[in-house]
Amino acid sequence: MIDRRIAVATAALEARAGGLRRHAACAIAALSPALAVAFLASVVAVQASASDLSARAKLFIDQQALPEGTDVEVSVGEPDARVALAECRRSEPFVPSGARLWGKTSLGVRCVDGATWTVFLPAEIKIYASMPVAARNISRGQPLVADDIRSERIELTRFPPGAFADRAPLEGRIATRNITPGEPFRRDLLRAPLVIQAGDPVRVNVGGGGFVVSTDGRALTAGSDGQSVQVAVAAGRVLTGIARPGKVIDVR
Repeated sequence: MIDRRIAVATAALEARAGGLRRHAACAIAALSPALAVAFLASVVAVQASASDLSARAKLFIDQQALPEGTDVEVSVGEPDARVALAECRRSEPFVPSGARLWGKTSLGVRCVDGATWTVFLPAEIKIYASMPVAARNISRGQPLVADDIRSERIELTRFPPGAFADRAPLEGRIATRNITPGEPFRRDLLRAPLVIQAGDPVRVNVGGGGFVVSTDGRALTAGSDGQSVQVAVAAGRVLTGIARPGKVIDVR
């Protein structure tokens, strides 16, 4: 009867775990009948636990905070079938150093109770959201106008991160390279328009200690609103300040 239980357990193990290596069968045969049954049960449990790691990893990703208005599709691969994992009472998913929950990536799972193994699972994370995208071809150096922009639901993870979520700040910005239709407007693709050109006569506001002194100057470098520029003032002094609309430079 015990021998029959061993045979049944062996067949079940091969069906659920994809087969054991040949020397495992030899090890089982060397055990007493009672120990053999216990050994088979524990290996089956370990293999079942290993196949469940991807489901736990997927749940971990699903629980991460994501921007409002986004939809996510997650797929997680299983551990390498050739890797034998020791029995683990509790495992813990984690994001490996240098990895991001974006596009094709990897996720780690470590045993924190009962063993010391760590495995890495292949994962793919697709994030969808309604975003402003280019409505037509936009040439490098071209300022954006309203007709250049449309809203579209896209897979954000097809593109590098850093896209504008709102169309309000886009109009008037300058394309730093050619942008194709359907491409989201990332911050590295656009720059703010220049409010000061090199050589412009400007008003320089020099402030500090509760006072502001204004004087005339001439811009030595160009800049957008908020950028640092250089300006020459009386007696040839060169100051560094912040460009503001209306050809104003604030020096603090």
